[in-house]
Amino acid sequence: MPIIYKKMSLFEAPRGSILAHACNAQGVWGRGIAVEFKKRFPKAFKEYAYYCTWHPIDVGPIDGTTCLTPEENGYRVACMITSRGYGKNTDEPDDIIVNTMSALQDLLELNKDDEPIYSNKFNSGFFNVPWKETEKVLKQFTNHRLWVVCDPNLEEE
Repeated sequence: MPIIYKKMSLFEAPRGSILAHACNAQGVWGRGIAVEFKKRFPKAFKEYAYYCTWHPIDVGPIDGTTCLTPEENGYRVACMITSRGYGKNTDEPDDIIVNTMSALQDLLELNKDDEPIYSNKFNSGFFNVPWKETEKVLKQFTNHRLWVVCDPNLEEE
């Protein structure tokens, strides 16, 4: 199934969906869409922050993993850890792409009920990765799954 693009806010996704976004490994939702996630999903934020703090070292590095939170307000939140740091400590775009591959694999394995996944154009904001690069990776992993990319500024064709 191809990626579907919709002119809408990510937060207009139907209830029962997974809302996916790129996160840092520090447990901080301080800028961009993450601030809105923190307001709307305070329990998911606590789960993500705990995940970042207590991710077992023997499992491996936290970057390239996904924290899929329990349902809150009708949604589950997928926190794809694509950068270790944030702000001036954001990983390099090539490293973020590698982490995105692993985080997507992790998310799809965690999504056992095949819930539809909605996202923004993750990585393309403060992580400074051109959307086309992330989109290439996303196309490799979505196969037969429903993945909707929400963009309120989408140009109608």
